[in-house]
Amino acid sequence: MSLLETATKQPRVRELEGVEGITANDRYYFGYQYGLGIQHIVPYLRSKSVPLKDKNICEIGCGEGGVLAALADEGATHSLGIDIRQEAIDRAEIIFRALHINSEFRIHDVTNQPTPPEWREQFDFVTLRDVMEHLDDTEDSLRHVMDFLRPGGYLYVVFPPYYSPYGGHQHSLANTWGKLPFIQFLGDGMFNAMIKSGRSIDIDEVTRLRHIRLTIDKFRNAVENVGFQMIDEELYFLRPVFKLKFGVPALKVNFLKHIPFVREVAALEAAYLLRKP
Repeated sequence: MSLLETATKQPRVRELEGVEGITANDRYYFGYQYGLGIQHIVPYLRSKSVPLKDKNICEIGCGEGGVLAALADEGATHSLGIDIRQEAIDRAEIIFRALHINSEFRIHDVTNQPTPPEWREQFDFVTLRDVMEHLDDTEDSLRHVMDFLRPGGYLYVVFPPYYSPYGGHQHSLANTWGKLPFIQFLGDGMFNAMIKSGRSIDIDEVTRLRHIRLTIDKFRNAVENVGFQMIDEELYFLRPVFKLKFGVPALKVNFLKHIPFVREVAALEAAYLLRKP
């Protein structure tokens, strides 16, 4: 069975068949996001006693909204999806209307725009999945996200550490050199030569990530400086999303948490559950 067929066989995704404005590709991306939500994120949050029922929830960098839909299906009162891409917001709105999920979607940049007053301290749970590494200022972005949360609210953040095999997102270039791991360790001259082919938007983003360089250590320090309580930290060699994309099981490497440098290169995913005091 193809990845597309696997992602789209879920009942929630089948509800989107024939919906005007939603392509098979849209159903695929929504499907694997929703699958990740119901197969991994929701069970994890249950194991940590994070309540979603009758709560206000928010996903920053929501894309097609699959993860947000899985969280909302746990009985959330209201959900908010935020993204910087209008096309993603447009697709998510169509999808959520078709699924009859109460949600709001808005364009917003958590690094460069102030928190709208109507969002301040309105959410019990916020998540950023594969978003934090793209934000120019990690510490300021976390402060901004803290504004969204009610006292005692939870934040779940997932990102690939910069020095992990493809933490530089070089694979997005879809060129020959982008298939190689760890090219982010190269000097600027050789690195820039290897990323110069591909779409300009991808080249720009890979260059941005090189300046941001979000590592486990950098994130931990930002969490402490902002004042979040760290509830849990999990490191993965094989990411949970790989099961949806490639059919391979997740593999944790939590024993690396206390081994500097090694954790940065061996963990393909760092996941954090934080709480606002």
